[in-house]
Amino acid sequence: MDKENVVVSLCAFGVVCRYHGRSHKMGHMLYKEKKTEELRVKYNVIPLCGEIMGGLPTPRPPCNVLNEKVIGRYDGIDYTEQYQKGANEVLRLAQIFNVKKAFLLKDSPMCGKDYGILAKLLEKNGIKVYNI
Repeated sequence: MDKENVVVSLCAFGVVCRYHGRSHKMGHMLYKEKKTEELRVKYNVIPLCGEIMGGLPTPRPPCNVLNEKVIGRYDGIDYTEQYQKGANEVLRLAQIFNVKKAFLLKDSPMCGKDYGILAKLLEKNGIKVYNI
């Protein structure tokens, strides 16, 4: 029996791709607690980072979602275009691989369920988003 393909936030594996240029303690915790391993055993995991796919560097300015725009927390610059580009790329790959579920890290302007640019785009396109 083939396993279902799912998208998982790359940082959930402890990869150094967070805005501050360090690995995220939650990513290490999820990996250490074997939550990402449980996903890997159950599904074909496609680990992706929307910010990187949108062309943003690591490290990068921390951002917040404000009225559908992604604004730098300290510099006030509008990063919506890069976030949208990355979200569209993740969606494109999810559609190519027939993804129906995504497991995304919470508290992120890209991945946060119900407000993140990627999370909202995936849900709008019929892909169920879960916080991990």
